Amino acid sequence: MEIFVSEATLQSYMYEVDAIELGIDLYEAGKVESSYNEKTKCYVVEVNDAGIIRNPSIKFTRDGEDIKEAYCQCGDAVDGALCEHIVAGILAIQGGFFVTEIAIDEVHQVSATVDKTNTAIAMKSGSLPVFATPSMVALMEQAASELLDECISEEQTSVGTLVDIAHLVASPVGTQITATATIQYVFGRKIEFIVTATDGENEIGRGRHTRMIVDTEEFMSKL
Repeated sequence: MEIFVSEATLQSYMYEVDAIELGIDLYEAGKVESSYNEKTKCYVVEVNDAGIIRNPSIKFTRDGEDIKEAYCQCGDAVDGALCEHIVAGILAIQGGFFVTEIAIDEVHQVSATVDKTNTAIAMKSGSLPVFATPSMVALMEQAASELLDECISEEQTSVGTLVDIAHLVASPVGTQITATATIQYVFGRKIEFIVTATDGENEIGRGRHTRMIVDTEEFMSKL
């Protein structure tokens, strides 16, 4: 199994202060060795940190793009936090960072005007001529989907898996709505966003949205 853990994924986990930078330094200084034990189906890592040998234990998800478990005896990796030895081990296993355009705090916006096609009446989600909650959610999903479309390959797409949204303010016909999606966490192929919607003056909606990156052909073949 090949391992492809991105810097954004590492940043999404709790980590000790400067652990990522220090882990990069150890890796680039050639202080890390890794091998794969066919018998145990585990990676064996040895990190030489100022003459002290550390042997972090790292397990990856089935697709190799996320961390399943990580432990180090150095004492810094408390409550699941990553230490520099774990980071250095991951880099050694995969030969550096997996390059991706998906990054923490990346932002994308889309806009729409409230009209008779996206009101609560039209969407059958209510009886008033105001911007429908399903329409707001769809606009937020569009912002997140388009953001990922700019970062993934042509053979991939993303699918929504979770929406947790509060609709805070009603918007009448004629109002321009802007939805913003901001990448908060990257756990391999699972991307978590903060999503908001505004009417130019007020924040009318806010919440969380999760999408999974999938291989289009493989995904459709399973339906």
